[in-house]
Amino acid sequence: MKNRITLLLVTLAMVFAVDLALAETMKGRILGEKCAQLGKIGECYLQWADPMVFWTQEGDYFHIKLAGKNLDKASLDKQLGQEKDPNTFAGKDLDQLSLDKAFGLEVELEGKILDQGQDKGKIEVAKLTILNPPGKKEFFKG
Repeated sequence: MKNRITLLLVTLAMVFAVDLALAETMKGRILGEKCAQLGKIGECYLQWADPMVFWTQEGDYFHIKLAGKNLDKASLDKQLGQEKDPNTFAGKDLDQLSLDKAFGLEVELEGKILDQGQDKGKIEVAKLTILNPPGKKEFFKG
């Protein structure tokens, strides 16, 4: 009987456990879902921008769930020690407006792909960095 109770408690703990997986870094683009489906990566129209997805270089795409306020302590400490980059959005700065700024551009994000619950298959984004922002100065040696 004691083994059954222990097994039941362990099973319940696993079911309701908080996902403690570390965020992974991925590169790709922020696009509209229709653009990702049709493969129009470099020519995504604004009317196709909603809903926005993260398209990977392998051709997969994931719906986006913003998690800026839910950063783990390690990521938060890492950001506090760095200067604020105008092309990096995290914490309270990570919102729909930051996704709009990154639309159609190459980005690097820290997050994790959710595999449980109603958000299964979405990517939870904790930090977003625009890699090649428009207007970036390029210097040529010649």
